[in-house]
Amino acid sequence: MCGIAGFNLSQKDKGCMTSRLIARAMLMRIVRRGEDATGMAWAQDDEVFYIKDDVPAYNFIPALDEMPRDASNVILHTRWATKGDPSNNDNNHPIVLPDIVGVHNGHIANDDFLFDLYQFERKAEVDSEVIFHLLAQDEPLADLTFLEGRAAVGWIRVSDPNTLHLARLTGSPLTVAQTQGGSLVFASTEPLLREAATIARLKLTQVWDVPEWTYLRVIDGRIVEMSDILTGADLNAEPISASI
Repeated sequence: MCGIAGFNLSQKDKGCMTSRLIARAMLMRIVRRGEDATGMAWAQDDEVFYIKDDVPAYNFIPALDEMPRDASNVILHTRWATKGDPSNNDNNHPIVLPDIVGVHNGHIANDDFLFDLYQFERKAEVDSEVIFHLLAQDEPLADLTFLEGRAAVGWIRVSDPNTLHLARLTGSPLTVAQTQGGSLVFASTEPLLREAATIARLKLTQVWDVPEWTYLRVIDGRIVEMSDILTGADLNAEPISASI
């Protein structure tokens, strides 16, 4: 079990919200899902930056000063280590590859098999790393179907730093919400997301649990693509069960 969270701000919210406040509220809620390490990544001036360390979130908070107050695309992680020693920072999240920076909640059972099958160059021991190698392939969403285990994932591509990508496979939960100003926020579970929103003074207008095997692409706080990972079907027209 780990905690993931983050946000993609609309232009309207970007001018009146402090990203550090939102990130702090989220980290202090998801810390209960893991205290072995903490990390974050954000986009700024068409570049992606990250910080991570093998400390719990409440000791990581000073690092938020490194993130711009107006960062609009942010992913966060608190780790409960299952494979890969947290003292090796490459095992901690965000996982960093040449074009992808990402976070994962869950456990992948066949990571060793997939590393051998694809001949990926492994940087560390953590099972999560294989997810982001697969996402770097030519058909990234289809390749996710080879994973065995539980996964909710968020990532940013260095080549497209202002877009947030989210995916839920099986098992691990993922909740997203829209704010009154048109931004999208997400966290591992609905209670954690609502608690963080209250602390950060975010007014949520819609909250829903992402169905299994669903991919979301988010730009300027809007979901511009929603698809079924297994079939590739466009889900934008499908009704979503949501609450306020």
